[in-house]
Amino acid sequence: MALRLTARDVESLEAFAAELAAGPTATIVLQRRCGDVPVRADVDRALTVAPNAAQRARLEVDADTPVIYRRVRLMCGERLLSVAENWFVPGRLAPDMQAALADSDRPYGEVIAPLAPRRVPLRTVRLWDGQGNVPDAVLQIDALVQAGDGRALALVSETYQRGVLA
Repeated sequence: MALRLTARDVESLEAFAAELAAGPTATIVLQRRCGDVPVRADVDRALTVAPNAAQRARLEVDADTPVIYRRVRLMCGERLLSVAENWFVPGRLAPDMQAALADSDRPYGEVIAPLAPRRVPLRTVRLWDGQGNVPDAVLQIDALVQAGDGRALALVSETYQRGVLA
């Protein structure tokens, strides 16, 4: 179901995109938008997608290095904010971080916060032209997530939903 786009929605999406570009993780930006409601990751644990050669190159790993795929729906209560795919290198995370990602609904950005992460945007695509109805998906961002020391931790492909405008 499409909704009418207002000038306030356009400004909100522009501000959101700028926050994502400047923020260390999407989780931090989304949590600010959710206030006291924790952002949670609805994880699809059955789905696996192997990284391709280009993704492995961006992650700076060879063909034998384990890379884990995690697909999530990031939620603020019952409001869908984002559908995200994440390919991460478990060997670059502490064992407790690996366990949290395997067994909990905590978002990736929250789990890796002790590593002082930062995002390197690779691609940003607006999924509507700023006119007419708001589609379900409004923004797509691909980014490399690095630790504070510059090590590549993950590649993310995030599709933000109109729920980020609420």
